[in-house]
Amino acid sequence: ASAPSRHARNATTQHPAVTACAMPTVHEMGSKELVAALGLVPHPEGGFFLETWRSGCAPMSTMGQTDCDAEGTVPTDRGGRRPDGRGERNSLTSIYWFPTRASPRLLLAVNLSDHVHYYHCGAPFEYTLYHPATQTLERVVLGPDVAAGQKLQVCVKGGTWKCGRLLVPQESAAAAEPGQQHCLLGEAVGPGFDFHDFTWVQAEQVVALGDADARATLTPYVHERIAELGGDAAATVKDAEGHYAEDVAEESKR
Repeated sequence: ASAPSRHARNATTQHPAVTACAMPTVHEMGSKELVAALGLVPHPEGGFFLETWRSGCAPMSTMGQTDCDAEGTVPTDRGGRRPDGRGERNSLTSIYWFPTRASPRLLLAVNLSDHVHYYHCGAPFEYTLYHPATQTLERVVLGPDVAAGQKLQVCVKGGTWKCGRLLVPQESAAAAEPGQQHCLLGEAVGPGFDFHDFTWVQAEQVVALGDADARATLTPYVHERIAELGGDAAATVKDAEGHYAEDVAEESKR
């Protein structure tokens, strides 16, 4: 048989790339497609997530808590927050977080660790931050339009009250572009995330704020089940563990 022509060889070589280009990118996928493609599960604070890194151990293996015996832990003064009294924390954790039109809010909470949020794709997400030390309120939008003041990264110091909302288009879900019905973002936490360092902000704490604008802004983000969860870390940890189970019913919150 004769050797294939140069044109035929080029067509064969380029075929995989052409096929790959025909597949939707993360910018073109709908919410359900991205949840399935990335293996996301419902997140305790709203939306969906997947832990992608936890220093010293396998992601998702500790149910949002520290493996104190793993390599790559760092010492902290937070031992009193865990039942075992240990203050070590995995040095770094990272997740995908994915709010959607059906689950668009980040409920009001505070974490002791610093967070950095990274924009990946989708609609913008507005963070509302309350700084207890200065008693000031701040709004920062994570998104692609840097000319309009949106940020590709939002850094949040530990101890800051944080909540937020997805800035979806005004048109109906059916009319909106698939990639504008959600936001895919990354979140790095150091020292690494541990639910014992995480607290839902109580309604009474918001009511006690002296700033009327801060009270009005933050109240809608107080957890609907705050009376049940309260400020008890053990209840929060137990409630969160179910979100790490492999058989979580994802469909109910999409």
